[in-house]
This record gives sequence, C-alpha cells and structure tokens, in this order.
Amino acid sequence: MANRLNTLLVMPQERRSALLHHIRSLNANVLTASSCAEATERLRSDPEVRVVLTDLCLPDGSWFDVLNQVGDINTSAQVVVCARVADERLWSQVLEAGGFDVLVEPYQDREVRRIVMAAASQPSGRRLMAAS
Repeated sequence: MANRLNTLLVMPQERRSALLHHIRSLNANVLTASSCAEATERLRSDPEVRVVLTDLCLPDGSWFDVLNQVGDINTSAQVVVCARVADERLWSQVLEAGGFDVLVEPYQDREVRRIVMAAASQPSGRRLMAAS
C-alpha cells in the first residue's frame, strides 16, 4: 500500500478519537503518539510520514516541540496544529514557525480532508524553521 498517506497523530489518547475517525476516513495509515517523546520515536521508525497532526499542548511539551522534532528528523513532513480554540495569533505563530496550518475543533470532515490533503501534497523540504 505504497500510495496510502502516512500520518502521525500526536495527541493524548482521551482526545484523539474524534480526529482519528476523520483521518481514517481518508484511507490514511495513522500512527499515534501521546507525547513529544513518543512522536520522536514514531518519526524515527517511519520516515514515510507526510503529515503530522499535533495537539496544542502535550504532557511533555507543545506543538512547537513537535514541529522542531519533525524538522530535525523528517523534513518532508508537514505539521498541522490541532486546537480547541484558535485565533489569528496562534495561526500566525504556527505559520511563522514553519507549521502548515491550524485545525480547530469541532473537527469537520471537509475541513480535515482539505487541510490534510493539502499538507500531504506539499513538496518535500519546503518548511522554514524558526529559531527557538
């Protein structure tokens, strides 16, 4: 199944079910992680991940830590930040740091599909990394 989209969902288990349903409806191969440390392990074990969807806050860090790990390990993956509430400031921070977009709850099939597929279609190595 080489044509299946490889994604990584970085979100505590109790929060991931709604988004997991939407991503699986895209016939994507979904890896999951509950923390930045787990995300790092998953990225190292699967270099074919094209889209990383990460929660805003994680038990051992934040979306920014995940973004930096992706930049260090897999420069072809695009990072989408998932948030309960988002504003222009968050969106601007994510884009300036090199993230692809922000996905806001409640998740809608059409919006998840649009953002994930657009992120997956980006050329490799296009992300800019901000200094910490």
